[in-house]
Amino acid sequence: MSVYQRPIKFSLGKVYVTTAAVEALIRNDEELMHLLKRHREGDYGAEMCYDDRVVNEESIKRGGRVLSNYTLKDKTVIWIITSAGWQETVAMVREEY
Repeated sequence: MSVYQRPIKFSLGKVYVTTAAVEALIRNDEELMHLLKRHREGDYGAEMCYDDRVVNEESIKRGGRVLSNYTLKDKTVIWIITSAGWQETVAMVREEY
């Protein structure tokens, strides 16, 4: 049995996670690694509008900033932002931005 994996679109660099994001992930029994995998493979989250997806794709071509957002079971929204140049990625709850 083979499992299809999407290609990695960019590097995450160093990954940082806020305390509020860790608490939300634990509360919702969600794995950060799963969200990071989706982010770097170009799955930016169901709530991401078409225009923002296009901006992300263009940004990847130029080595720019990439933003994803994922809604957890309790409706908390986790934002994952990889900086321009892909040196670092931060996971935070939306209200921390």
